Parts: sequence; structure tokens; C-alpha cells
Amino acid sequence: MVNTMLVNPLNNLTMVAIWAIAGLVGGMIAGKKAGAFGIGLLAWLSCLGILAFCGVQLFMSGLNLGTLPPVPPGESLVSVLSIPIVQSAIGSLLGLISGIGGTPDLTALIMPVLIWFFTPLIIVTVTAIIGATIRKKE
Repeated sequence: MVNTMLVNPLNNLTMVAIWAIAGLVGGMIAGKKAGAFGIGLLAWLSCLGILAFCGVQLFMSGLNLGTLPPVPPGESLVSVLSIPIVQSAIGSLLGLISGIGGTPDLTALIMPVLIWFFTPLIIVTVTAIIGATIRKKE
């Protein structure tokens, strides 16, 4: 789930397929376009909410590194830092902290986050509406 939420679908076709299938199934279950829009929005917000809840619970219980599950084989800190959204955020933050180039460009800092936020939402909503048109509720 963390991978699904953090990977930008514009850079990974597998994530586009995952969000599209979720929206299509949700739209087919809803059966109406208005319901499909709600299903798509609810799917994205519930995934975001579950991820936020897990993060809060992790820090509320005290961050004891001994209780965290082991890192999967083949993964490392380098692979986490190679995620495109993490790379762009680190580069923007380093430029912001160092103050190179005069005033910081906040749009360059916020734009990757907005793209990361809205792309899955748009994909799941559009495919949910398509799923509702495929199987109309009577």
C-alpha cells in the first residue's frame, strides 16, 4: 500500500493499472456516474487515511526500530531515496535550505506533491465513471 500511495502513476504504468482497475471495479459496483465519482474519491481518500493512520500509530506507540518488520530482500535506503517524489522533494528542500538562487521557488516544491496527489485521484475517478457506464444500474 505504501508503494501504491508513494509512486507517481505518471512514471509507473503498473500503478496506473492498479488505480484504473480499482476505479473500474468500484464504478461497476456503483452503477451510476454520481456514485462512481463518490466511489473513486472514497477509494483514494480511504487509502490516504489508512496510510496516515498507520504513520500516526507508528509514532504514537514510540518509534522502536526493533519492532519494525525487516526490510524486504533487495530493498535498501538507497531504493527508498530513489523514488522520484522523494528525489524531487529532497532536491527542492536542499535548495530551499541552502538559499541558493535568491528567493525559494515554492511552486517547484509544491508542484510534484500536487501531481502525486491528484493523478491517482483523477485516474480512479475517471475509470470509475467508465465502469459505471459499462454496467448501468437499473
